[in-house]
Amino acid sequence: MINRAPIFVNGFQRGGTNILVNFITSHPHVCAVGETQKIFYGRHKEALYKQYIQRVSYLPIFLAARQHIFWPERFYERNKLPTLIKHYTDWVFYRNKLASPHNTYEDPHMVITKEELAQTRFLCKNVNGVVFASHVFADMYPDATFIGLIRNGFALCESFIRRGWTAERFGRMYETVCQRIIKDAAQLDNYHLVRFEDIITNPVASAQTIYSYLHLDITKVSKFRLQAKKSMTTNGKRKYAFGGNVDREVHWFPIDQLEQYIQKDVNKNQIARLRDTDKKVFLQYAHASMEKLGYLS
Repeated sequence: MINRAPIFVNGFQRGGTNILVNFITSHPHVCAVGETQKIFYGRHKEALYKQYIQRVSYLPIFLAARQHIFWPERFYERNKLPTLIKHYTDWVFYRNKLASPHNTYEDPHMVITKEELAQTRFLCKNVNGVVFASHVFADMYPDATFIGLIRNGFALCESFIRRGWTAERFGRMYETVCQRIIKDAAQLDNYHLVRFEDIITNPVASAQTIYSYLHLDITKVSKFRLQAKKSMTTNGKRKYAFGGNVDREVHWFPIDQLEQYIQKDVNKNQIARLRDTDKKVFLQYAHASMEKLGYLS
């Protein structure tokens, strides 16, 4: 493979993966390439012709796998890829790494050459059903590291209900994805579980632990990047913890100041807005994972 020691972050949409990805990509030797499904299916905000180009480039993978292997709404076992298609998929990741729009640096005047960028480890985010592709990536990259981000399902349930889901639909999805993450963490080498709650309550210790999982030297990071995103406050309104009114605007903070810019009560605020009836329905489908992950104790 062209790429070496890639990093895959597995979790839920709107589940806190953004802060984890920013922690990791603060390191100069890591390059974010975005979400897997957007790499292969295109981004909704892109011009249509770009989306079509990406979907055409995905066609060989679809035909070889005989399934939508990187689609987040498909919750089934993924087929392994033939050797030739593995190398093709690796090349697509490599191409996206060299052209990634996600990378900014603490020094805005910093210039990184294509040769230097080529040597970085790419980080890709797998959300919802794409977590089922971990075995495919482990087969492609024996040196890959996987980080499974888990989070209290009640908080996530509020977020999804606010966006039109039912408690039953999200409960089924939460249980399916969590069980897969738990199973893969037990079966795959270099697969580590990280709690969202640990990141927001103790970001410094969490960053140190995550970097140790990834064999990254944290001393090479003088500042950590965060992106401005709205989160739930105690009065039910959503606002930015830092920055102005530009969503996903990148800011850099010294590691000892991270706690000042991360909202610690976001879970509590979201759970407070979840109706008891929705909690009960959610638990009818997600009780096993919530109990296994310690969110019911």
